[in-house]
Amino acid sequence: ILLMASFGLLQAQTVSTDPVGYVTLTINGSPDGTTPAFTALSVGMQNAAVVTGSIASDATSAVLTDSNASNTTNAYAATDAAGNGSYFLQITSGANEGLICDILSNDATTYTTGTDLTGIVSAGDTYVIKAHVTLADIFGAANSVGFRSGGDSLSSDLVFIMSTDGVGSYSTYYYQTDDFGFLGGNGWRVVGDSNTDMSNVVVGPDDGIMISRSATGNLNTVVSGNVNTVDHKRTLPNGLSLVSYPFPVAVTLDDSGIFDANNGYVTAGDSLSSDIVYVISSSGTFSSYYYQTDNFGFLGGTGWRAVGDANTDVGSTEITAGSSVVVLHRGSGLTWSDAVPFTL
Repeated sequence: ILLMASFGLLQAQTVSTDPVGYVTLTINGSPDGTTPAFTALSVGMQNAAVVTGSIASDATSAVLTDSNASNTTNAYAATDAAGNGSYFLQITSGANEGLICDILSNDATTYTTGTDLTGIVSAGDTYVIKAHVTLADIFGAANSVGFRSGGDSLSSDLVFIMSTDGVGSYSTYYYQTDDFGFLGGNGWRVVGDSNTDMSNVVVGPDDGIMISRSATGNLNTVVSGNVNTVDHKRTLPNGLSLVSYPFPVAVTLDDSGIFDANNGYVTAGDSLSSDIVYVISSSGTFSSYYYQTDNFGFLGGTGWRAVGDANTDVGSTEITAGSSVVVLHRGSGLTWSDAVPFTL
């Protein structure tokens, strides 16, 4: 099992609007205090909305207008220590319900996002604005989760966040302990910069986190917040993405929405020509899955398959609640859509 999770106020499959609760996530400990154990983590909780509204006109650029808004200029233009937007706008109705865009700037009635929304967002679509969840929200500003911490990354547990451009590069974070004040201070740091506080680095609502823990003993972290109650939509680029299911429940490959006949997922008669979903174990090994298309019935059938076994249907394979997966997309854009998996 990648990761164990328990949910407060979230066990029932029927929930009220804007449910609030918490998720307890378990991080795997090293088997021997030296060999790292890995956890592919998904938070599944969001901050409460700070703005709700309705779009006044069809989008023709990256700018959205809400004529009824009365925001303070650049109230939502903050960035984290890595330069990412600290607030996001999520469309909550219409054809692209669930779409998430980081906010670059705003004035009283407009929001400039990091995405060209031409032909995507229409007049009357509703939206919310929320602050992103941060490293401090998940693990504690002062490492309350209890990661191994030292004066550099080599003596600390590591947190990896993958880039969202498909390249598959990671930014690597750790909690630094500087007992004598000579190493850059105590706090969250990124490898390569021992001085800058990284506690406000954001984790997107459907971005995964990879953790390498070199100390023994599992750790628990409790994250409270709101459950996403709108359908999900995200476009993945060509290449590698570390993604999490955006709802705090388990889901099968069949029900995940990663494959759809019309969403751009690349499917073929073998794994070499298809998109791949990688699930990592605590030892760092991957189980690899792909959706196989067998139009003439000679290749092992159509459906989810494990790499190396073209015949056995594995669509019921579960992505554990609170875990994330790596997706290798071989095409030019995969639109991952999935409906809310509980009754509102």
